[in-house]
Amino acid sequence: MRRKIWLAALMAAVVLSGAAAPAAAEFYVINGRGAAVGTKITSLPYTINAPGFYFLTGNLTLSSSSGGGAISVNADDVTIDLMGFSLSYTGSYWSVGVSMDGRTNVEVRNGTVRGFTQAGIMENGSAGSKHRVVNVRAINNTGGLGIFLHGSSHLVQDCTAANNNTGIWIDSGDITGCIAANNDIGIWNQGPGSVLDNTASNNTSSNFFLGNGVATSLLADGNSAFSRATNYGKPSGTTGVVITANNAGKP
Repeated sequence: MRRKIWLAALMAAVVLSGAAAPAAAEFYVINGRGAAVGTKITSLPYTINAPGFYFLTGNLTLSSSSGGGAISVNADDVTIDLMGFSLSYTGSYWSVGVSMDGRTNVEVRNGTVRGFTQAGIMENGSAGSKHRVVNVRAINNTGGLGIFLHGSSHLVQDCTAANNNTGIWIDSGDITGCIAANNDIGIWNQGPGSVLDNTASNNTSSNFFLGNGVATSLLADGNSAFSRATNYGKPSGTTGVVITANNAGKP
């Protein structure tokens, strides 16, 4: 009985405090009582100028008459939690869901980016590094790319990219546990890095595109590709790509 009372008191303290309580490895609960942890993003366009934790509280749509970046990140060491909600755009101007240029250590997670003409999530600078995109759905960015990261040492994990130009494209780093379907190119890692345990299907030009046309160090392992003649393509002149234990053909 005493143990039950202690556990109930502990749970109440967590609920009533202003702290964020981790619910799983890549998800955080933001309390509705007390001072919320982080900064709410409640309207677009929004610019982040300082490191920290930022989160959505509902679905947000960038005005079709403005374009540009829905969320522009002008700082390093930033986490953006979409909290299961979506960033959307319905117009025809140049537009990006989450945009960065030469930033370091930015993470975007847990939601959907949809309808952007340039990219759903984009690092546009070659100096960009160590970004993480986790549990994101990049869908119907028909004029551009789903997830596009220039620079080095990135991680794209447990994401879905569908009905984009290129689904997932990074200069270097790791792409793991992702699904890419109905894009032009499904998953492209220029390397160095790895492409592990992903599934790509029905992507028009190639399900996987591996390398950058020169020597690199890139491992593709445990992937599945089907519904296209070219399942594992490489740019002409690429060396150093190791493709092992992958499946190709019909599921």
